[in-house]
Amino acid sequence: MLRSSFPRPAILRPTRLRKRLWQGGVALAVIVVTFAIGNLFLSADKRVSANMLGHDFLPFYTAGTFVNNGMHDLIYDLGAVKATEHELADKNGLEIGKSFGPFWNPPFYALIFGPLATLPYREALFCWTMLNVASLLAAMILLIRFLKPDSDWRTTSLVPLLILVSVPFIQAISHGQNTFTSLMLVALIATFWRKRNAVVAGLCCGLLLYKPQLAGLLVIMVMLDLGWRAGLAAAGAGACFFLISAYLMPGSLADYMVKLPLNLHYMQVENTYLWERHATLRAFWRLLFQGRGPGEITMPVAILTTGCSMLIGGALVIAAWRNHKRNVAAGITPDTPWTDTTAAVRRDRLIAATIAATPLVMPFYFDYDLLLLAVPATLLAAELNGRTTGATSRPSDKWLVRAWAAMFLWLTINPGLAGMTRVNGTVILLSTVATLLTTRALRRNVDLQVYEARYEIAMNANPRRAAA
Repeated sequence: MLRSSFPRPAILRPTRLRKRLWQGGVALAVIVVTFAIGNLFLSADKRVSANMLGHDFLPFYTAGTFVNNGMHDLIYDLGAVKATEHELADKNGLEIGKSFGPFWNPPFYALIFGPLATLPYREALFCWTMLNVASLLAAMILLIRFLKPDSDWRTTSLVPLLILVSVPFIQAISHGQNTFTSLMLVALIATFWRKRNAVVAGLCCGLLLYKPQLAGLLVIMVMLDLGWRAGLAAAGAGACFFLISAYLMPGSLADYMVKLPLNLHYMQVENTYLWERHATLRAFWRLLFQGRGPGEITMPVAILTTGCSMLIGGALVIAAWRNHKRNVAAGITPDTPWTDTTAAVRRDRLIAATIAATPLVMPFYFDYDLLLLAVPATLLAAELNGRTTGATSRPSDKWLVRAWAAMFLWLTINPGLAGMTRVNGTVILLSTVATLLTTRALRRNVDLQVYEARYEIAMNANPRRAAA
């Protein structure tokens, strides 16, 4: 076969992953900035204005208003919430149409918005945004610390670049969501999990209970890997929050337990719902078989959701148990992420797989919270960047990077296409990423040919480990 006489364009030639990430990140940054500038020159009826942004803050502000007025019994009352949100929207010129947003969080979280609700709405939204930006900056610092200490700026700068051009970031900042706080807490959990600090990791899991769908699987996996102290710390933190709720807002816990499922049923079953905005297996099968229209979940959807969730959850539990047994058998206690032992690499793989699989197995997980995947992405980058010179990657690792890049780009078009085709491509790609990450966590041994030099150093430094 004759080869083409035309040379391959430079951008299509094989090159380092870091260079490709820079090319993609800069290209997306240019696109985002172009759209932002172009929006300024559109007519008023087509322009994205401030009145269209930050609407997810309305339920938070409403809950804070109820708390300040001693009406905490109305936090989960959909009629009262809708009336108050529309009153606030009319007063502040917000364009929300006939829509409204329930307060989905536990009652203790409403207390945080009491002070903010004493401010005018727009000032409160500005303060809320600044708090979240501060959380995002803290999360970025934590993520950069996951990388090798000798990483140069071309590697560390990729963390903020790829976060700031991602669709979940744009959604979270424009909706007025609390995703940046969640990212900071998950980064803290990963930090102390890597250091095998069970108590602090568990406490951070307890703080994340303000969004139970983000914390549930993490609490279980941290406890399986680090032991009962992590679970006790998480339970202690959660108990403190619920006791505070019971003391300051009597009856709110009962309202939460009774009314929240009813509110969820009203939004998802009794009305048309945006299933394409969720990154869960339940949303995937529900949209595929039943579409967006009202209706109870059918038996096939329930069976497929339960079966797929059990497969993913079971694989993670096996990975955690194997990791725990290997560490005990090898006598590797304690270890840290950069002690040059394969135990730390195995733990990083378990952490990455857990965070990536969480959206799939949870019943409620919006796409803007996929920003939390920045944690496993950074852990994977840290491992790939830490390999010895000349080491070759497994084909599955290359496919993992490709699937992740495809999902990163697909998020920009998923809501529209999924709404038309009833196929949530984000869930398909996320399932691929989570499966490949879980497979890596399940490997019985980390590739010693890749880490051979550092492994030998660690063994020689600790004769007990070598003997074990």
